[in-house]
This record gives sequence, C-alpha cells and structure tokens, in this order.
Amino acid sequence: GADRTAVCCLSSLNLETWDQWNGDKQFIEDVMRFLDNVLSDYIARAPDEMARAKYSAGRERSVGLGVMGFHTFLQARNIPFEGAMAKSWNLKIFKHIAAGAQEASMLLASERGPCPDAADQGVMERFSCKMAIAPTASISIICGGTSACIEPIPANIYTHKTLSGSFSIRNPYLEKLLSEKSKNSDAVWNSILEKGGSVQHLDFLTQEEKDVYKTSFEIDQRWLIELAADRTPYIDQAQSLNLFIPADVEKWDLLMLHFRAWELGIKSLYYLRSKSVQRAGFAGGVEADNTPDLKQIELEVKDYDECLACQ
Repeated sequence: GADRTAVCCLSSLNLETWDQWNGDKQFIEDVMRFLDNVLSDYIARAPDEMARAKYSAGRERSVGLGVMGFHTFLQARNIPFEGAMAKSWNLKIFKHIAAGAQEASMLLASERGPCPDAADQGVMERFSCKMAIAPTASISIICGGTSACIEPIPANIYTHKTLSGSFSIRNPYLEKLLSEKSKNSDAVWNSILEKGGSVQHLDFLTQEEKDVYKTSFEIDQRWLIELAADRTPYIDQAQSLNLFIPADVEKWDLLMLHFRAWELGIKSLYYLRSKSVQRAGFAGGVEADNTPDLKQIELEVKDYDECLACQ
C-alpha cells in the first residue's frame, strides 16, 4: 500500500563454485542469516526520511537470494546454453537453492520470530519473499570474471578498462580448450577479438565446442526465455532477464519474443541489449591459421510507415 516502499536486500551465489558448496547444508542457511542481519541493520539505522521503506522492511522482511555464473558453470562442464542438459541443470540448481532458502526461513522464524506479515497469517516464515535474480555485473568481476547472473557471456575475449589501465580478459575455459588443441596463440585470440569475441569461425573446433562457447548474441533468445520460465516456480520475486537482439531485428520477431515470455508466465523482462548494424573493423588484427572469414551477411532493409517519434 501507500505506507510501503520496497527494499532491496540481495545476495548472489556463485554457480561457478557449485561443487564447493552444493553439498554443504549450512551454506545457504548462512547466506540467509547474513541477509537477515543486513535487513535488521538497515531497519535499525534507516533515517526518518525512509519511514515507508523501513516500515516495509520491518513488516515483510523480504530478501532476494540469487545467483551469478550460470553460463560459466555450463562452460566448465562443456554444456551448451541451448539444450536439454542446460535445462536439467537449471532445474536442479534452482530447486536446490529454493529448498535451502525455504528451510532457512522457517529455521530463522523459530529462532528470531516470524516477520509480522507472516505472523498475522499464522505462518512461521522469517521472510515474506526469499529469492530474486539480480544483475551481478560488478560482483561477477570481483569473483574472477564469472558470467553475470543468469545471462550468457557477451564475448570470449574483451578489454576491461579500469583507472589503472586497460586489460585483455580471456575466457579461461576456452583458453584451456585451446591449449589442449595446441591453438592457444595470439593469432587465434586476435581472430576471436576481430570477430567480436566469437569462436564460430575457428575450423579446428567441433560444432559442439562452438555451441558451448556461443556468445550472447549468437544464442537463440528463446532459450533464455525457456530457461527463465523453467526456474520461475522456484523464484518468488523476479529475474533480471536481459535479451540480446541485433539492431536490425524484425519487429515481428521482437514481438514474438515478448509474447513467448508472457505465454510461459515470466513476470518481467529487463534490458534489450543490442549492437549497431555496422561495426568498425578491428585495427591491427591477425587472422588465425586455418580460419576462413565468415560469409558476408546481406542485411535486408525494411521500410516501415510509422511515426518516428514512437521509435
């Protein structure tokens, strides 16, 4: 109601390290305790100007446990983003996290008391809401460059600009694969950089390996929507679900992506990421050995009669 303003109290589990913590029953409980402590600290210290947010946090104690590193998790296991194995792991992961969060909420309610909203309904829950998938761009970098939240990686090599200078960041799992094939050379990496971080032109990779290392714009976006729909029953809040669309996308295709998301019961979409139709060439690039150029793609120009102010 008018007396409430929602409060974000978020934490994200690193799926790249799944094997280290998925068997530890205490792990998710500890993270939920951490979120509860953060929320209590906020409620205690919030100024009067945040009265509605403070009231909301105190009544419902909603938190958002999410993830990062989903695509990196798949690549570490040589699993393509598009496929049955990714669907299976997606369901297993979020079922496990949701069960742990639910158990922790009831345990904390018995220790510290249920939140007032739950108590009014006779429910022993410490948190009204427990899970949300938040954007994790910054903390993914802090965690060694793992992929952001639930989205695919934008490129297998990119330049990270900081106050200390610019650094070339390579996908460590791809680097390991190239080393195994004796192809981990500057020439190969320069060719990947020239192709916008893509490996689809490397003829020494198998099709399955190319599928594993597809970048965000190379993946069929219907798979992002399908995976999001599969995990939706385990997430009581929402997901930061970005779609990666070429600048020349057909309007019908864009409409159908949104319709499909609605049809599958996805609560919301986040950003539509895009690239310009024409991109500047890579200066000083070196072609990899035995890697032919991609075929030139002819873009069909579509003219639409409509008000430009609505674009």
